[in-house]
Amino acid sequence: MKRLALTLCLIGISLPAMAQSVAPFGVDPMTVSETGPAPSTVPAPPPFATEMPVQTEIGTTLPDPILTAQAPAQPSASGPDETALRYFAQQGDTVRLQREIERLRALYPNWQPPADPLTTDFVPDQSIVRIWDLVTAGDYAGARAAIAEKKAADPSFVPTADLTETIARGEAGTRLRAASDAGQYDEVISIAANAPQLLTCASVDNLWRLAEAFIKTDATQRGTDAYSYILTNCTDAPERFATMQKATDLLDRAALTPLLALEKDGEFTTLRLDLARRAVAAALEEDGATPASDDVDLLAKSAMADKNAEDLRLLGYFELDRNRPSEARRFFEAANATDPSAASAQGLGVALVQLNDPAAAEAALAEYRDDNEDIAKVYRDAAAATLAREPRLAISETILGRIVETTIATRDAGLAQELGWYAYAFNQPQTALEWFQTALGWQADLEPAAYGLMVSANALGDAARVEEIRRTWGGRSVRIAQFGNLTSLTAPPSVVPLPKPRPAHLTQVQTVRVAQQEAPRQVKQAEAPSGGGGGGGGSGGGCQTFRPPNSLSPGGALTHAWCLMDLNRPAQAVDHFGRALDSANQATRSDAAYGRALAFVRLGLPDEAAVAAAAAPLSDKRVVELQTAILTLKATSAYNIGKYQLALAMLDARAQYAAERNDLLTLRAWSYYHLRRFREAERIFAAVAATGYGDAVSGLDAARASLRSAQSQ
Repeated sequence: MKRLALTLCLIGISLPAMAQSVAPFGVDPMTVSETGPAPSTVPAPPPFATEMPVQTEIGTTLPDPILTAQAPAQPSASGPDETALRYFAQQGDTVRLQREIERLRALYPNWQPPADPLTTDFVPDQSIVRIWDLVTAGDYAGARAAIAEKKAADPSFVPTADLTETIARGEAGTRLRAASDAGQYDEVISIAANAPQLLTCASVDNLWRLAEAFIKTDATQRGTDAYSYILTNCTDAPERFATMQKATDLLDRAALTPLLALEKDGEFTTLRLDLARRAVAAALEEDGATPASDDVDLLAKSAMADKNAEDLRLLGYFELDRNRPSEARRFFEAANATDPSAASAQGLGVALVQLNDPAAAEAALAEYRDDNEDIAKVYRDAAAATLAREPRLAISETILGRIVETTIATRDAGLAQELGWYAYAFNQPQTALEWFQTALGWQADLEPAAYGLMVSANALGDAARVEEIRRTWGGRSVRIAQFGNLTSLTAPPSVVPLPKPRPAHLTQVQTVRVAQQEAPRQVKQAEAPSGGGGGGGGSGGGCQTFRPPNSLSPGGALTHAWCLMDLNRPAQAVDHFGRALDSANQATRSDAAYGRALAFVRLGLPDEAAVAAAAAPLSDKRVVELQTAILTLKATSAYNIGKYQLALAMLDARAQYAAERNDLLTLRAWSYYHLRRFREAERIFAAVAATGYGDAVSGLDAARASLRSAQSQ
């Protein structure tokens, strides 16, 4: 009964009222039926419509895609055939029903439509009903076959223009959609040009596909015109919204601006917000464009009003990227209030470290320090900066306890040596010495820890240990070599100012200079592949602010990692090189594996460096460079922990890849010396001392003295 009521209600609707929903795109639809009235207004075709390569004359007036049933070409003496009218009523197709009524009235002026088209006293022509059933089901080949059968049975049967037009339009629509799905965009445009009746608001999907075809064939303006046509002439709200969604996926921001201007009653508010969000997120990519201030303001206003933690964090990282940590802190604090989580705390911690408030950063991060490796690293940065603040401040037992716990759990050598300096500052040289020893046990080439060990040993009056450290490290550290000469033995060590956001104590590690000497910056720049966006050039200004590796593309992460290496921040570079390994580009993966191995070398982790080097194929030159660096590191590490036989074995292995430098020859000689092979030690010390290398001169004296002592016994 509801369908009947709707049907009867719509019988009286005038045809012009429906024109907007059926007017074809790019066609002058002045004739809406064979004899029916024309609409009073029609949408103007967009400019590109007349540019389409058509096989028929564009100026020809084409009929609107109306759907009418079979009827005689001339009025029948027995009255109109109401088969199609009643079929449309049964289908609930009120638009076609109204048009069929108008058509029959034009042919039969005295005819009145039935009061109830759904009455059962009418016996329809079942063959015609079958044809329309096939058309409705989209079986156009079957419909044509049924028409042929009908003609064979009734030679006087002539299908109406409406029926043939409906079938032709359906077949063209099927071909258009198939071509679109197959990516045959030129074919889509050709089909649409020769079947403009497909391009109506009633079939908006066809218009979407045509717009996409134009854009994919570099006719962007014509695609924009197609979207503009829909937004100007079509009224269905979900379809209008979907139109803008499709446009945002295919058009740049400049092309979207005129389309957004066609908005009605704020229907695109959420889309505008999403565009602003995309613009801000894109700015965080390497070399990302700066978003419009309106986009930033819109996103900020919405995020604050809706308490959207994701957007607040995005804005926080955006402000960090603009070197505005105070604004970033405001957004991260709002995010943390809405969503107290590791993600919110991590951003807040980074902002606080940059604002030189590491104690607040440590407090914000403490609860989540074990959640994931990214936040754990930020926590360790904050903890180390808290320990290193000048003037030194007493830290509560609770805070100090969790810093110690984290240091031991993560074996963070940088944090351990910072605990050593903290203890030394509070006149606890024995505790300081133990922390420095621990740090060197975890990272044998950590020069600040070696220097701290020397200072602590001196404060404890252990002169023999001071001299041992001088012999071991003097060739690699000027301040260790000159300790006691330039400053009093009891003077506290100078503190290097902390760079932001990564504290100096964790980044400016003095290694054996293996990476710098055997894989110099010039080589890195020359060999970094361009395909992945990698390379080590630049001053490092683009990576001063923290960026989580997963927030960057693999290519962007590679560029960021090399920038961090330029700033001597290998601990952070490791993770960014790891993200770059996700790239599908082989050159990018190779460069990432090389860089990651190099970063581990700088961190004094030879085993990890070897594993990293195997992550992707490397050039022979890079294999030699890394193998040399790794073996050098293993040799020095073995020597520093007293494994002199192992140190010699590593030096022998290294000799297969590169000649030994003076510092390594001296290391070899000292290894012989500690193994009491004084004659071999003397020979090497003498050769190196002849070049003027200072540490070898003192070694030569020690070796000759030991030889004399051994011979006198």
